[in-house]
Amino acid sequence: MSTIQDLVYNLEEGGLRRVLVIVALAFLTMGLVAWIGISEFNGLRTQEAMDLAQQARQIATGQGLTTQLIRPLALWQVRAKFGNDAPEVSAFPETLNPPLYPVLLGGLFKLGQLSGKIPMSVSPEAIKGMRVYPPDYIVLIFNLVCVSLTVLAVYLWGAGQFDFGVGILSAVFFIGSTALWNEAISGGAVCLVAFLYAWSGYFFYRGLVGEENPDELSDRGGLWFGIAGFTLGLTPLVQMIHIWPVLALLVCGIALFQRGRIWLILGIAIPLVLFFGWLGWLWVKTRNPIGLNWAYLISDSAHYPGNLVWRTYNFDIEKTNVWSRIFGSAIRGITFLISQGPISCGATLAGILALFSVLHGFRRISAATAKLLWLAGVAALIVATAFVVRDGGEGSRPVLMVLLPLASVYGAAGLFVLVERWNLEVDLLKKIFVVLFGILATAPLTYQVVRSDSAPFAYPPTYPPIFLFMRSWFEPKEFQASDLPAAEAWYSNQPTLWVPATRDELIKIHDRVTPVFSILFTPASSDVKMYSQMLQENSEWAAWADVIRRQKPPDLPQSFVTSLPPNNDYLLLSIQKRWN
Repeated sequence: MSTIQDLVYNLEEGGLRRVLVIVALAFLTMGLVAWIGISEFNGLRTQEAMDLAQQARQIATGQGLTTQLIRPLALWQVRAKFGNDAPEVSAFPETLNPPLYPVLLGGLFKLGQLSGKIPMSVSPEAIKGMRVYPPDYIVLIFNLVCVSLTVLAVYLWGAGQFDFGVGILSAVFFIGSTALWNEAISGGAVCLVAFLYAWSGYFFYRGLVGEENPDELSDRGGLWFGIAGFTLGLTPLVQMIHIWPVLALLVCGIALFQRGRIWLILGIAIPLVLFFGWLGWLWVKTRNPIGLNWAYLISDSAHYPGNLVWRTYNFDIEKTNVWSRIFGSAIRGITFLISQGPISCGATLAGILALFSVLHGFRRISAATAKLLWLAGVAALIVATAFVVRDGGEGSRPVLMVLLPLASVYGAAGLFVLVERWNLEVDLLKKIFVVLFGILATAPLTYQVVRSDSAPFAYPPTYPPIFLFMRSWFEPKEFQASDLPAAEAWYSNQPTLWVPATRDELIKIHDRVTPVFSILFTPASSDVKMYSQMLQENSEWAAWADVIRRQKPPDLPQSFVTSLPPNNDYLLLSIQKRWN
């Protein structure tokens, strides 16, 4: 009888209940990972993901920090400084994205090549029945591993800094974000940065516990600060914008921490040395310490709508009212962030509850200090994001999605604080409410799992068989142009120019820099706007409207034209006919 009573107690209040809940959470995570990999993934979906993937391949194949996606603005930048001594387009330096994510992904590509399990090349026979380009699966697996490890960090952080219930609910909030899983499917670096933020949050918690109990943990609290600083300091090497929250947390940590300041400084200093070394490399390659990243400040502005700034070759910074455009873009960015609200972090309910937690004074010193620390970092990231994020533009990347682990932990803590304030006499009612709230938070993801109607290929029209098939028509390293340059560079493994802003710029590059052998137009441009909108003065595609409407251009050297499947949606212009 006592055995049954012990079992019932363990199920209700003891360690067995915790074990069962953790096992259920682990199975939920693994189930979602399997669902993503099997039923939802149809290849990389964003330009950022394909751009980073082709950079990783360049590293894996021994070509260093180079890119096959050539932005006209980047071409202008290096040629304006070095003239004819500028690098060839076949070995063009990557001057926009930091190197950590491509280096890690390149290592995985190399392992896939050496093992023979996921080759980088596809045979003509395999192209016919291919749905997903094999290396795309490496990107997916990498992102899903990051997500799974981030779930663990969020649970440990919430359970340690607060209690077991907060840890479980934090993990549920994190797992229940549809934006998170969409990022994992799409590719890109967001999952890696969220992973770094989550583990740095956990390490900071461990260090702050050491500050609360200095006699028990001796100097180990300071060591945790060093590990936290090192982990967080890696984020600018993935996305440059995170240098601002890193510096903000460094300054705030020095002011708040009683011990461990030296460890924090040393921990952050190691990756920052690498970061500033990369900035020095950008200076050598472009004579600009931030490379091409300054263009984010004026992208999608009134003078450069959409992606036009990246496609501009005749750029004259002296004729550009830079500061007014930067501050005008910042105002647009702030307006956009305010309109988005807590949804910017990837989970609306968790974000709202996290805002409530900001107003709550936590009694535990470690929780209160961590809140102040992260408020400094979040404020710095939001201000920096306002300068580069615009509604619908190229800069509208999910920058604040990396705050999802933080919102999940403090959102879960905020919900438990709110429930405690109700003073419900029946403890079971509190648990029922928390469970129902968790179900509500995961309802959008549940709906997405149930409907699960993923298309066979990703859209925008990144149809890998077309790019791989076209590769056989051209010689290696022949320079191409495309309105979907990341996809062509990634799948065709050819240097690809983003279609310049005007035809004059394309002809100038063709005549003075290197011949452009072909131009590919896809629905990425033709589906963007109606023809009348394309012809407007502030349209980014006004100079190419007739070609996008499938009219043969009389003024281009690429005079041979053919339509390609599916449904003749792709239009290829070439300087000579190479197809049957």
